[in-house]
Amino acid sequence: MSNSRVYICVIMLIALTACTKQEFAPITDPPEKDPLGKCDCDVASPEYIKANFNNTGICFNTLENAPDTFSNAYYRDSSIHLDHINLIRKNIDKTMSCQLHFINPDLHNKPLPYVLPHGEPGYNEYAEIIVSNIDQLGATNSQYDYIGNTYKLFTITITDTTGGYLKGTFQGEADTKLGRKVIIDTGIFYVHVIDVDKNE
Repeated sequence: MSNSRVYICVIMLIALTACTKQEFAPITDPPEKDPLGKCDCDVASPEYIKANFNNTGICFNTLENAPDTFSNAYYRDSSIHLDHINLIRKNIDKTMSCQLHFINPDLHNKPLPYVLPHGEPGYNEYAEIIVSNIDQLGATNSQYDYIGNTYKLFTITITDTTGGYLKGTFQGEADTKLGRKVIIDTGIFYVHVIDVDKNE
């Protein structure tokens, strides 16, 4: 047998041996998803504020231990023609909060859907969203808060007020003082509000 034939046989034998001995690691099963992780709604509560934040769906609807009128109130003071709405909820593991504020919406005198921004805003009429690290709550203009408003690249709509629940949609952008940005889409909310008449 010539040297070239021997060489070819050796190469083929090595190739066959390599193929028969090759082992593939098994594909691991995906980790089980925590059904009530930080991105999911608390099934005990029918209320929620939720959206995709930079393509991550997050739900804020954790119930408070006691009624908190600041977290779900419609404050009105007709004597000075001012009113505002607060919708505030935490995510399920209470590491984040989301706040939707409507300033001077005069919602009792507006037809639905109530859209912000709109072409003929009233005095100081706007809405904002604030997504916060829970440890920073109470800090004024925290560098960790993502803030967006209807003066710039944020829109919000109240579509229904049946039974005292405010229902609607929102989308847009919010950013921090450090320049971090979050893109918000497919936002929806459904939160009960308590009327608080400051004239009484």
